[in-house]
Amino acid sequence: MKVAIFDFDGTLYDSVGYWTDIITDYVRKRGGTPPPDIVATVKPLGMTTAAGVFKEEYGFTEEIPDIVKAWRSAMGEKYRHIIPVRKGAREYIEKLREQGVKICMATAMEKDFVMPALERTDMLPLFDSVVTIADVKANKNSPRIFQYCAEKYGVDYGDCVVFEDAPAAIRICREAGFGTVGVYDGMTEGEIPQLTELSDRCVLSFEELLEA
Repeated sequence: MKVAIFDFDGTLYDSVGYWTDIITDYVRKRGGTPPPDIVATVKPLGMTTAAGVFKEEYGFTEEIPDIVKAWRSAMGEKYRHIIPVRKGAREYIEKLREQGVKICMATAMEKDFVMPALERTDMLPLFDSVVTIADVKANKNSPRIFQYCAEKYGVDYGDCVVFEDAPAAIRICREAGFGTVGVYDGMTEGEIPQLTELSDRCVLSFEELLEA
């Protein structure tokens, strides 16, 4: 491994419970009864598609971009002030840095959410670069953001390992030739079999990687 590429939301930060609360509260305030596994519904669809599904199912009067904006805005406040780093993540990244591995972040979240969280938790100095989908003008339905990270340091895709909690992203990265580690997000248990099947290695926490 020459470059380690980390996802932000749900992989490095323990955020899934907060997403659950925000979207559940949004649905309930508009008279709906949200499913208990609401994040498992949203995650594979992406927020824009999920917002459209929920708008139709629950009869939201807001337009889809406004729904997504409300969810992201509420989540941004949580990231700026509350959401913690996953256990073992800091120590594992420090271990990789000691081995000379470049550390990148590749995320679909906006930098005005990401950077305050990294600064608040003193994680920012550990990253050589932070890349968002806005930087590459592509979404995570393509491998472009991960390819950008590899190209930034002039290494082959096979010399990079992507750490992701989303099975769809793991599949895309593996098909593009990246090494992959599936990281269970702590709540969406139904994804563990997919992560195990799709990734080179699946872990429940970064603490497992520290033991290697």
